[in-house]
Amino acid sequence: MLQDHPLYAIMHPRSVAMVGASNDFSKMGTIQLMNLMGGNYPGKIYPIHPKEETVFGLKAYRNGRELPEAAELAIVTIPTMAVPEVLKDLGERGVKRAIIISGGFKETGDRGKELEAEILRIARQYRIRFLGPNCIGVIHPSFHLNPTMYPYLHNFGGVGITSQSGTYVTQILPYLAKLQIGFSQAFSVGNGADLDLVDCLEYLAEDPETKAIAVYIEGIKRPWEFRQAASRASKTKPVVALYVGGTEAGSRSAASHTGSISGPDHLYDALFRQAGVIRAYTVEDLFEWAGALSLQPIPRGRNMAILTHSGGPASSLADACVRWGLKVPLFSERLQAKVRELLPATGSFRNPVDLTFFMDMGVMMEKLPQIILEDPEIDGLLMHGVMGSTFFRSISEIARKWVKVPSSEQERKFFLGTMEAFIKLPQQYGKPVIASSFADREDDAVKMAQDNGIPCFRAPERAVSAMAALCRYSEIRKRGE
Repeated sequence: MLQDHPLYAIMHPRSVAMVGASNDFSKMGTIQLMNLMGGNYPGKIYPIHPKEETVFGLKAYRNGRELPEAAELAIVTIPTMAVPEVLKDLGERGVKRAIIISGGFKETGDRGKELEAEILRIARQYRIRFLGPNCIGVIHPSFHLNPTMYPYLHNFGGVGITSQSGTYVTQILPYLAKLQIGFSQAFSVGNGADLDLVDCLEYLAEDPETKAIAVYIEGIKRPWEFRQAASRASKTKPVVALYVGGTEAGSRSAASHTGSISGPDHLYDALFRQAGVIRAYTVEDLFEWAGALSLQPIPRGRNMAILTHSGGPASSLADACVRWGLKVPLFSERLQAKVRELLPATGSFRNPVDLTFFMDMGVMMEKLPQIILEDPEIDGLLMHGVMGSTFFRSISEIARKWVKVPSSEQERKFFLGTMEAFIKLPQQYGKPVIASSFADREDDAVKMAQDNGIPCFRAPERAVSAMAALCRYSEIRKRGE
């Protein structure tokens, strides 16, 4: 059962001890405490500080032995040399789960390796399971658990992340918010002295909130176990991985960052293929692909329809499809005839479908997508041109000098009236729909698409690469049948 996994208690604690939090805003532990409190964490919080009587209005305790109960989770953010003694105190009080944020262990050399071995020995003695050291912590948005340095401000979602980099759990958040890619649960494992990438992968595979798994890797210390865990996970949900230790420079950086031992790139490539892992080569790919995979139906094949309101993006989408191994077949005569009826004389109807400048949003966002997705020969839809308020505002500033400009309510009805049908397309037809737009979430149409599970990326090529990841996972699933 998932509840028996050692990570379950870490992600669902009813009480948290914060070791290193103080009333000094500049301290990392204090910022972590503020994020925990500010995120409306529902459990009890016990600051531990050797001198402070209270921390942010909460009673503070001088050490772990003085806690009023054995906290279900301890967050340790203190100088490296103090970690062993603090871990002993927590163990004496009966604490069984911890996240050790402090760095300065095996990633720093021989003395650091000795210290890491010492805290592992203490943890084994007191039967403490922990993440870290040298990590940034965890985030469980739906449980309101975020004891990291960075606030989580957007909606939670279906992407589970396990990462050997803390940045790709925290500093990445503003970027993910712009695309409305939400975490289910997120783990920064750091050095992975105890619980590591394999443990997190096993956990996320069973987690019902997680629909797709993203993994950031600098080195795998248990390759056989990783292969087994990834193979099992990929049978039920997609796994996307980014490995950065395959070059000499990347390997050197990983060793100094988390003490990871990297391997040749081709070995990891083979490992991923055997395990059914989709390999990403950029951070954008890692999160955008996982986001799309967590939201969209898996296509039956690689036949894509392209729908745009301009020729350039249509050509960009088509060209990218070919480079990613997707097909853009000519529509059947029957489908061409249906599409042609709805287009202006200047439009293209064979696939790609290009409306050119055409302001009937009902045709672009509702009628054409429905006609196209009804066709059994089409496996998915790529669209460029989701837009609404940004276009209206820009043209209105000029137009109002000469004409009466429609009200904002009229504008919303014009651009968003057909979005209700558009956002239901994947569920209605069981086929993926991925869009791109040069507008961002300040545009109400883009926001509406993203908030309702339609990925909308910043460029046509980004949409195609995400669709290719869906097709790749479709083939992985068929291989395992």
